[in-house]
Amino acid sequence: MIAAVRVALSTVFLTISSAAGAQRLGGAAETDISLVRVFLALFFCLILASFAVFLIRQRYGGRMPAMFTRIASKTARLRLIECRRIAPQSDLCLIECDDREFLLLISPGQALVLKEQPAAESRDS
Repeated sequence: MIAAVRVALSTVFLTISSAAGAQRLGGAAETDISLVRVFLALFFCLILASFAVFLIRQRYGGRMPAMFTRIASKTARLRLIECRRIAPQSDLCLIECDDREFLLLISPGQALVLKEQPAAESRDS
């Protein structure tokens, strides 16, 4: 059944699209598409996206599902405090792990620990 649908759809697409149509769309000096059609297509896509958001929210009781939100783990041992780009391919990162802070220099070929110290207790979580 699915194979028959695929064959039918591919046949329809092949008959609709032709080489002459592709040449005209790609190489035409003037635009044949009216602005009304462009704005109607945009309006249709916006309505379709709004409907998808509405359905997702209805499915999950008014809130977005977990795959679309960021969930912080309460038992995480590793936390990125700050990361700065210091060169086109190098980063300087401050990481906390097991009540210790590490200052790391990360580049394409290596990661180097520059400094290690106990974690600061005054940081806000």
